[in-house]
Amino acid sequence: MPEQPRRDFVAACQRAFSLGLQMSTGGNLSLRLDSGYLLVKPSGLSLCELEPDHLLVCDDQGRVVQGEGKPTKELRSHLAIYQAKPEAGAVVHYHPPHATAYAVSRRQIPLLTVHAKRILGRVPLVEAVGEGSEELASAVGEAFAAPQVKAALLAEHGIIAVGENLRQAQNLAELVEECARVALLSGLLRGLAPNADQ
Repeated sequence: MPEQPRRDFVAACQRAFSLGLQMSTGGNLSLRLDSGYLLVKPSGLSLCELEPDHLLVCDDQGRVVQGEGKPTKELRSHLAIYQAKPEAGAVVHYHPPHATAYAVSRRQIPLLTVHAKRILGRVPLVEAVGEGSEELASAVGEAFAAPQVKAALLAEHGIIAVGENLRQAQNLAELVEECARVALLSGLLRGLAPNADQ
C-alpha cells in the first residue's frame, strides 16, 4: 500500500489536534483507499501521537485486514455514511467544544455566515441512540442520505463530516466548529453590546 495516504491521514489528525477539534484519545477518521478498503484510526490513541504504522486497514464490513489493534467503535457510522454517499472518500468525527456545546444542548447550529449557508446548507442533529451502536449508524446513514447533508451533529457527542477526500472532510468539520463559535459569540454581542447602528 502506498505511504502517501497514511501520511495524509496522520497530517489530518495532527491538524485537528492542533486546532483544538479533538483532545485526548477521542475522535476518529477513515479514508477510502483505491482498493476499496478503508484506512482507519485505531481506538485508544490520541490524534497527536498517531503514527502511519498505527493505522488499520479494514474491509467494508469493518473487519481488520491489516494492522494491529481495534478499530474505532464509531466505524459503523463511517460505514453507514459511505453506503449513503458512494462518492465519499473520507469521514471525520470530532468533539470540538463549541459545536459539541450545541450537540449536548440538542440544538442545531445556526448557519449565520454567507459561506456557511453556501457550503454547509444545513447541519442536522442526529439523536443519541447509543455510542457506536447499530442504531446510531442507522440514524447517521439516514441523515447523510439527504444529498445536501455533508456534516451532522451527534446529540450529546460531537460532529461528523464527510468529503470526497480527507482535506474536504476536514475543512467541513472546521467550518462547523467555526459556525458554532460565531453563533455563540454573536449571541453574546446581541445580548451584551449595542448594535453598531445604535
